[in-house]
Amino acid sequence: MDIESLQKRIKTTQDLRSIVSTMKSLSAVSIIQYDTALKSLVEYGRAINLGALALMKNSDLKLPREPRIKPQARRALAVIIGSDTGLVGNMNREVVRYAQNSLTELGFQIKKTGFIAVGRQIIGQLMNTRWNVTENYPISNSVKAISNTAASILVTAEEYMRTRRAMYVYVYYNEKRGIGVSPTSIRLMPLGTEWLERLKKIQWPGRNFPTYTLKSDVIFSELMKERLLIELSTAITEALSAEHHMRLTTMQAAEKNIDENLNEMNLQYQQMRQENITTELLDVVSGAEALRMQKKK
Repeated sequence: MDIESLQKRIKTTQDLRSIVSTMKSLSAVSIIQYDTALKSLVEYGRAINLGALALMKNSDLKLPREPRIKPQARRALAVIIGSDTGLVGNMNREVVRYAQNSLTELGFQIKKTGFIAVGRQIIGQLMNTRWNVTENYPISNSVKAISNTAASILVTAEEYMRTRRAMYVYVYYNEKRGIGVSPTSIRLMPLGTEWLERLKKIQWPGRNFPTYTLKSDVIFSELMKERLLIELSTAITEALSAEHHMRLTTMQAAEKNIDENLNEMNLQYQQMRQENITTELLDVVSGAEALRMQKKK
């Protein structure tokens, strides 16, 4: 490789480093944005929980019981959340594999399970497996669009449950754990029993309970809808935060490798440049010596 080719290679590598640095900064900013959104979802969820708790304390609201279904008749819908773009390692493949293993352990047949894919990378993964993909959604990087996506998924899920007689909806996604990312899951529907059992353990933050004029079952129905929306919005937000966390980690490793390559290329360039200068000086000295000898003759 000549010195001009090396210069072009150094320039290209520097441009690549600039792109990687920009992507790293965007991911870092996005993580802060999603973590802030998660805090807001937690606070809103707390308000919904207190509303349901007030109904339990003030009325004869009964805990719903899960219907008994024969094992061979159990049907499920799985919502798998991934990423729209790459540079996230094996994150998308891992969450699909985790969903398959989890559903199998729960006793569901993959062939009879419906799937909702969230994220273009997940759509491709599920198409390759030839599973029953009921619907797919791109995953927006906008915090404002998360609730709209979650609402659309809930409408699709409710329609699937009504027409296919499915009783269970599970959500699979990635979440940050320490310095890494791992797949996890929640049971979205039926929500009632487990959710209300957890509410029993919550203490009311005050002396008096709120009063209301609407029927308790009407209020409870609306609270359930909001709780489902919060659960799914939280899962999507967690997945987005994990995606950018993974991309940030990938970009940091890439930036380190680029810096090492740049140092090597710069050293090589300096050596080649020094060799060229030395060669030119030797040519000048040799030429001068030849002229001096010619003048003596």
